[in-house]
Amino acid sequence: MNLTNKAEPHRDWLWLAIIVGIGFALRAAAMVGFKHEPESDELAYISMALNLVNGNGIVDGMGNHAMYNVGYPLFILAPVFFLFGENFLAARLFNMLLGGATIILCYLVAKEAGAGRLGRLMAAAIWAVYLPASVYGVYLLKENMMAPLVLGGVWCALRLATQPSKGVAVGCGALFGLLALTGNAALSLVGVVALALVLNPALMRERATLVIIMFAVALVISGPWMLRNMHVIGAPVLNTNGGFNLYLGNNPAATGMFVSIAETPRGPTWEALRKTGEVQASETLKQDAIAWAKAHPTEFATLALKKAAYFWMPPFHEGKGEQSSVEKFVRVLWAIQFVTLVAAALGVLLIRRLRNKQIAILWLAVACYTGVHMLFYVIFRYREPIMPMIGILAALAIESLVSRRPLLPNNSLQRTSLAGRR
Repeated sequence: MNLTNKAEPHRDWLWLAIIVGIGFALRAAAMVGFKHEPESDELAYISMALNLVNGNGIVDGMGNHAMYNVGYPLFILAPVFFLFGENFLAARLFNMLLGGATIILCYLVAKEAGAGRLGRLMAAAIWAVYLPASVYGVYLLKENMMAPLVLGGVWCALRLATQPSKGVAVGCGALFGLLALTGNAALSLVGVVALALVLNPALMRERATLVIIMFAVALVISGPWMLRNMHVIGAPVLNTNGGFNLYLGNNPAATGMFVSIAETPRGPTWEALRKTGEVQASETLKQDAIAWAKAHPTEFATLALKKAAYFWMPPFHEGKGEQSSVEKFVRVLWAIQFVTLVAAALGVLLIRRLRNKQIAILWLAVACYTGVHMLFYVIFRYREPIMPMIGILAALAIESLVSRRPLLPNNSLQRTSLAGRR
């Protein structure tokens, strides 16, 4: 009996518990040290949750019924406000729990991608100490919920690349149903699941069954909200901000970053357009954006490339207002962390033994999530849900360089072991 092998998983979970504890401590420190009052999208999510709790239905402070994604206010803020009242501290503590789940999922995704003990624990540790992960926990924003959902979806894709599991397909469908409600940009990761199914050695009939299961489960979760919107605003949509965001990213005044609609050619007529209804306003703005892109194909393509560059621009920018010495130090440390992680992740491309289908799935997740933002516009916090993937890739590269061990998917190792026994 090999007691060492049996003890190793227990040591892993002990170390993981310590890492999660460190992550909690940093997030708690951010809540204590960072004084922040909700603004912008946060106010919309808060009003949606409070209106639901108070029996007024889901409607934001501007009177919109489906302008913003419903997932975060519905599943996080509304239950918190129902139990504790309009308590922002309670909501931020729940964000902390989501952060803990994300740390654990970094470990699990790294493990599924073939990382050894060092790599998977390092992947978890990176997200535990990555400063924006702590700071953004103070914000009542959907990115806190999106990060674990994105990681869960990628874990399912990695598992589906090696075995046709109906249970995993159910979980994957559930995660994408939640992502559809929480953050539409993450639906771009459907491409990752598609690649996983292409790589799966199962028969075409089995893979088709998995697709049907995933689609059905996702529809069960997101369908009721779409039916509600059909009844309330006249269209079975997930939200009505698609055309709005597309226009902000594609118009004569677009820069690639967020610009107020007041600064665009639609500014003078925006209030009148809003009165035509959410669906009509979104459709009008969408058509405006498409018309501009068709009329200016070169500018559209150039702007898309600028958005990709902005999306991965190191955080050398300054915050709003006068900054304390502590905030300046944190921003410098954040920039160092970001540049180091991205450089280490890119190092994966130079390591031959890391060129496998698991790593390809991770990179495709990064590419898909970047690509969808090239169509709209960029805000730096939008990249936070995909940053755990960068941390995982960085951990895999560092582990490979340190240990010089060839990485094999865990499932492959198991199959090899079973084959040997036969």
